[in-house]
Amino acid sequence: MHVSQIMKGMDMRDHLKNVEYFNQFIHEDSERIKKFSSKLESGEVKAERIFPVKSKVHDLKLGILIAKYSRGDELAELKKEYFELASGWEEVWEPEYYNKNLKMVSLGVLFGADKDFAKKVKDMLEKSEIYDGLLYYLLDALGDEPIEERKEMLFPKSFSNLQKVVYQENKLQALKKYLSDDWYNEDCGCYEAHKSKQNIYYGYWSFEAGAIAKILNLDDSSLKDVSYYPYDLAHYSMQ
Repeated sequence: MHVSQIMKGMDMRDHLKNVEYFNQFIHEDSERIKKFSSKLESGEVKAERIFPVKSKVHDLKLGILIAKYSRGDELAELKKEYFELASGWEEVWEPEYYNKNLKMVSLGVLFGADKDFAKKVKDMLEKSEIYDGLLYYLLDALGDEPIEERKEMLFPKSFSNLQKVVYQENKLQALKKYLSDDWYNEDCGCYEAHKSKQNIYYGYWSFEAGAIAKILNLDDSSLKDVSYYPYDLAHYSMQ
């Protein structure tokens, strides 16, 4: 979707910022990517800085992807961008960046990644000796093997209510509690980013909540207008 289409009445998904803000955000970070990529291609980056710069480019592309979702871009176009990002993820894999890795895995579920993607990411996790129940649950759902009940989580304080969606009877209530109590609060690293004087905000979407709802095939119609919940993306494969 082009900017002109959005300006002609296409619905934005995020209402904390206007379309001009997201246009500017995407433009600025796209220019940063061009700058970094040019320096990499010309050999201007020192050997010890190549990995951090490539990782930064990947982070910027993920931020742009989410900003485009917030802006209202078509899911089919975003899917293409996501799989381009996923194809180069292993090269810039940083196991300690849990929030980014959770976003990437959750988006994989939402955009319909296959079992090969799941196996590749599991291999990345195992080589890094990361065994997190939430990440493995999401990845198991993409494979042919039964979902294993790995209940140990790296960050139980942040995601225990989300885990209850999987294991307790009233799944929808647990999901609502997660979205209202756990997802966006003062402990969140992106808390009040939309108030910053700098263009650092791209959306507060809880892609993991949408991924869990999709896996469980929940009737999430009551969440359609809940802040942070990517309702249309959770139903993308059903359209």
